[in-house]
Amino acid sequence: MRLIFDFLRNSLIVIFLGYAVIFSESVLAKSGKKTHPVKKVDVTPNTNDNDIWTLTLESDIYETTNYLNPIIDFSASNGWDVQMAFYSIPLYGGGAQNYEWDSYINLSKTFDINPYLKALAGSQNGTTLFSEPRQWHNFNYGLLIVQPLAFINLHGGPYWANKALSTTTDVVGYTTGFAVDLIKDKLSFQGDYFSGHCNVSGAVVNLFYRLLPKVQVYMGVNVPETDSGNEFYGLLGVSVASKSL
Repeated sequence: MRLIFDFLRNSLIVIFLGYAVIFSESVLAKSGKKTHPVKKVDVTPNTNDNDIWTLTLESDIYETTNYLNPIIDFSASNGWDVQMAFYSIPLYGGGAQNYEWDSYINLSKTFDINPYLKALAGSQNGTTLFSEPRQWHNFNYGLLIVQPLAFINLHGGPYWANKALSTTTDVVGYTTGFAVDLIKDKLSFQGDYFSGHCNVSGAVVNLFYRLLPKVQVYMGVNVPETDSGNEFYGLLGVSVASKSL
């Protein structure tokens, strides 16, 4: 009986999250003077450092186009993390963004300084696979990660984005963020902010729910920075790992 109750409860949560994101996408993803959503960059790849593979499928709707973002990640026990990410693959529609089929490799290394402090350095590189103009996108970042309490971590550091990615000039900025465990091993809330007024500038916040030990679902929204040319959009995703998350 308890197993049936847990299954029904988890199923209802997933359905609720799905409808909530679909509603937020229909409200937030609208056309206007701004011409594209916040560009996707990832400065917090999987850092479980436990020789763990993760497959993530993320969907977002912008204007009249539904996009898929598949991501494959391997986090090694020595602190290295390798991520292959394919952003803005149109499932139906198309042409709503200035870039589509963004294909990146994100390589990062985490350094343990002490139990409460880590440093991370990484670089995300790639291009638009099947859409023009095909230019090399480079995004480099560094973070200090502080964990003042067991259920929260804070991170921040500089980033550099080249002109092809920012669409303005070569940009130097900063990024800050947080992760909070609202319910241990079950519910967490995360956010990241990227400074500036270019293609990568804005914030993303996600609510994660662990459906099973190796499966989590999440919903979120990307919020543009002012005068960046970016637009709001909502998203919904699911991650499956080779080990317990």
